[in-house]
Amino acid sequence: MQHVRLLKLAVAAFIAGVGALTAGSAAAEDVNMWDGQWHFEVSPYAWVPWMYTTVQLPPIAGGGNPTEEVQPSQYLKYVKAGALFDASVRKGDWGLWTDLVYLNLQNSASHERQINLPGLLPGAPATLPIIRTTESGVRAAIWTLAPTYTVMNNDVGTLDVMVGLRYTSLSISFAYNFTAPPLPLQRGGGFWPSSDSTDGLIGIKGSLRLSSDGKWFLPYEADVGDGSKNWQYNAVVGAGYHFHWGDVTLAARNLTYQISDKPVLEKVRMTGPVLGFTFRW
Repeated sequence: MQHVRLLKLAVAAFIAGVGALTAGSAAAEDVNMWDGQWHFEVSPYAWVPWMYTTVQLPPIAGGGNPTEEVQPSQYLKYVKAGALFDASVRKGDWGLWTDLVYLNLQNSASHERQINLPGLLPGAPATLPIIRTTESGVRAAIWTLAPTYTVMNNDVGTLDVMVGLRYTSLSISFAYNFTAPPLPLQRGGGFWPSSDSTDGLIGIKGSLRLSSDGKWFLPYEADVGDGSKNWQYNAVVGAGYHFHWGDVTLAARNLTYQISDKPVLEKVRMTGPVLGFTFRW
């Protein structure tokens, strides 16, 4: 809960700073991304998804395809590092867009159990502590890179088409260790599976104007990818407000992987709200 409170305070402070920046930059000029000059756009964002995993259980475990839900409150306290942003460079109707999601979760735990040793050795302690320590972690990186071309830019909104690549890397680590001080007993082990894939994708992105002055808008992005190990689809839709310096956006994002080369893990779906800030120059 402490992590959630700190996140709320950070978001509130950032929004307050945004308001101050907006008041102080009323004279700034809007950036026309389609004026034929080189322009850049960076959008750091926070994404807090619910995670759903579907597995194929073997017959010995009862069979079936159960889906497990992991809520943000269950993993936020284990976040050690993360980076989420998308960015683009544009000249006229042509552009290059990228999106990065990186997450590092780490957890360690220790448990001690006393075992009774009645009268095994004269003068020996009556109990022997068995200490079990575990360290677990998950690292995930999703990087998308795609050239874009604008096919619509008018009073209704904008529409870009894109064809590109999405690289996905996932590694899981679990290590354990048993000790029994003061005896020189130590046993340990673990497993460290990992998987990565690069898939082609095709999609669209842009925005629709929701107000006559262009301040309110509806951003969207959708793509479908396919590769030798999985296929996936990604969709983002929300609402945003335009300031002179950039945009503030609140949206929902769904990223789903359907995995074909793993007989156990069949599907991973991540769905949740997105809060982002866009800066242009």
